[in-house]
Amino acid sequence: MKYIKFFMLMVAAVLIASCSSDDATYNSETGTTVGFTSDTIKVKESTGFFNVPIAIEGKRNGDIKFQIEVLAAGENPATEDKDFMITGKTLTLLNDTTSSDALKVEIKTIDNSEINEARMFKLKIVNLQGAQLVNDEVVVVLRDNDAAFFEKFYGKWTFSAIDSEGAPVERTITITGPSDEEDPDYEKVLTVTGNSFLNVGVALNFQWHFNYSFDTATKKGTLGFVMGELVSSYSTDYQWTWYKNVGTDLSDEDLTAVWTLGEGDSFPTEIVWEETMVDDWSEGSYLWFYQPGAGWWERYGKIKLIKQ
Repeated sequence: MKYIKFFMLMVAAVLIASCSSDDATYNSETGTTVGFTSDTIKVKESTGFFNVPIAIEGKRNGDIKFQIEVLAAGENPATEDKDFMITGKTLTLLNDTTSSDALKVEIKTIDNSEINEARMFKLKIVNLQGAQLVNDEVVVVLRDNDAAFFEKFYGKWTFSAIDSEGAPVERTITITGPSDEEDPDYEKVLTVTGNSFLNVGVALNFQWHFNYSFDTATKKGTLGFVMGELVSSYSTDYQWTWYKNVGTDLSDEDLTAVWTLGEGDSFPTEIVWEETMVDDWSEGSYLWFYQPGAGWWERYGKIKLIKQ
């Protein structure tokens, strides 16, 4: 059905373009401008149909017509008819069109199951008649949804570990992250919430962050507990942070796990902090629940996250 729709849109674009004959009367008003409304547009490759808006501003006493040219962009350029298709490259705004002063380039992304870096291409307005050109280019970035494992961490996990007495610990935690891909923390920082995570006479709610990374070439990623930030509190007297030990010293360096995609690039359901997987507290590193100026209250070893 999507390809039938695309075919009908192609036919419509041809019909619209044919409405403007060679002897059309083009706009002669000075100050009328045509241009893209932004310099860059980012979409996921699974988006399907989307529009790239073009603004037409100023008075008109005739038609405006132009073409769209596709150019390669970036180190990993997208390929037309393989990564995307464009409905029509000739756009005309007729003089009697009063309902809108904007045109749109309609594009359809072509999804695939491969893991790629983001691919880019450029749209350029050329052969403009009836207006002055401003903002003649826009870069379109196709983000690979098959490599967007950041959002796959969202949801409920089980925090599994042993405490300082060697007793098993299992807590349900919830991982969230930014919904806006333009957020500076997107694909970088995850937020973890654990209600009633630890009882110190009162049940404490925890919140901490993971630093996140993923490399498409090696298909490996990292997940690191951020040390030294406030993770829980009780009144104003008790403020706790995570720290890890390096030998006998506490460190504010991330306590990091490495994770790898499985067979068929499947997302892992278990993340293991290998440096905590030892039986002797004098070896490896551990996660310390620490109150600055007062000492540690709890520590965790053999840490895993298990997807629920």
